[in-house]
This record gives sequence, C-alpha cells and structure tokens, in this order.
Amino acid sequence: MLAGQAFLALWNDIAPHREREYDRWHTTEHVPERVAVTGFHGARRYVNRNRAKHRYFTLYEVASLETFQHSEYLDVVQQPTPWSASMRPDFRNLVRATCRVNASRGDGIGAAIAVLCHENAAIPGAVDAIAALLDGPGVVAAHLGEGSAGSSARWSQASADTTPQREWDRVLLIEALDRACASTALADAQRVLGLESLPPDFGCDVYDLAFVFPGHDSTARGAHRRATWPAS
Repeated sequence: MLAGQAFLALWNDIAPHREREYDRWHTTEHVPERVAVTGFHGARRYVNRNRAKHRYFTLYEVASLETFQHSEYLDVVQQPTPWSASMRPDFRNLVRATCRVNASRGDGIGAAIAVLCHENAAIPGAVDAIAALLDGPGVVAAHLGEGSAGSSARWSQASADTTPQREWDRVLLIEALDRACASTALADAQRVLGLESLPPDFGCDVYDLAFVFPGHDSTARGAHRRATWPAS
C-alpha cells in the first residue's frame, strides 16, 4: 500500500546534454531534499528510455494534500539550491498531478510500474477493478489517485509543446515484478476499463524503477533537512 493519503505524480524530460547530471542531481539532492519535508514519506524515480518524450516518471508519497502547502515544501520550491536553480531551465515536457489516494492495495514495491491516466466519468468502476488486477501474474500492488478538491480536476501537458493532450482526472498505478508483467497488467486494465483505444502516451505506458528514497534507513531523511527548518 502507498504510505499516506496522497501522492504527487510527475513526468518530465531533461535536455539531452544534461541527462547524466540530472540522474545524479535527482538522486543525491532533489529527491532527498523533497522527502525531508514534513509530510513526505518517500519517493521513487522511474524511467522509460524507449520513449521519445516523458522518459522520467517520479512518484512522491505524502501524508495528505495539505502537505503541498506546508511551509517547508514551499521553501524548497520557492528557494531552490543553486544546483536546482541551474537545472530548472533544462526541464522539458513537464506534467504534474497532485492526487488524493482513492484506493491502494497490495504490499511491496515492484521493479516496474504501469501508469494509466483516464477520465473517471467514463469508467466509474476503476476502484472495483483494482482487486481483480492484483490476481494478475507478477502484480504486487495497485493504486488509484483522484484529482484534489479545489484544484483543476484535469491536467494537460505543462510545456511549450503544442501537441494536443487528452484530458484525465484519475491515475491508476500497477506495480509488478518486471516490465513484462507490468505490460500485461496494463493491457488487462485497459480491457477491463474499456480503454483499449488509448494512445501509448505518458499516461498509458510502463516505466522501470531506477531509484527509491529513503531506503532501509528512514532516518536518512533527517540528514537532508534545511538548517532553517525545525528539528524533526
């Protein structure tokens, strides 16, 4: 099950000449600093290098949607470190969605994750479908997030790309043992929910796990808290 009652799903690319630096920055500074914020429980970075766009997918598990209004979170967003500030201009194809956890089933973290973004109005039975998905080969967990109240219920690509983007207000995540199992689970979910015609965009694809923070030592979060924050 996911830790907490909300999550942040984020897709992006980075300028090709900074990709190796991005992996290092995201691993050693960006994710640890974010997860050090009160209310953040953990983060995972996924990658699909076969994609031309939206190669990176990051999932942050948080206590609640109110976490994104916490003074510590606003501090890291509004007062970036010099390294973070230097990375921002080279981000590409950013999509960001804050979600309330509608359902979360299963244990552990899979090596691959299937992502299926859809409109709830068209398929109100998505929660009921999660139990059936857990019986699929290699599936270890499934989670459903819904748009947060008081914010836009639908998200589109937040970038200079003018390619039309389909609308969605739910994020279904299926964790599996490997890419093959995740791909099978994604196809099963599309069939069960009547979404076989969805294009293979960032919201209908499989990503491989690259990094998890914190690892077995949860106290690692404290080492990345800013000196101006209260002791945690």
